[in-house]
Amino acid sequence: MAEDLAALKKARSMLLILLATCQQTSIAFAAAANDVDSQFASELDAVIERTKAELGVLDARLAGRDVEAG
Repeated sequence: MAEDLAALKKARSMLLILLATCQQTSIAFAAAANDVDSQFASELDAVIERTKAELGVLDARLAGRDVEAG
């Protein structure tokens, strides 16, 4: 059970890094008024949204674990 909790926390940490990286990339392109490929921008936005959704799922699973442990 402790390994499951550790795996969930590790997955959450990696998703946070991915989300921050994608968001900063998007901000950098917008700030530079870079004429980036529209398909790339769309894919980047999709990754951001999917990552947010996955974080929500992991947060709910972690919250459930806290309730079980408490």
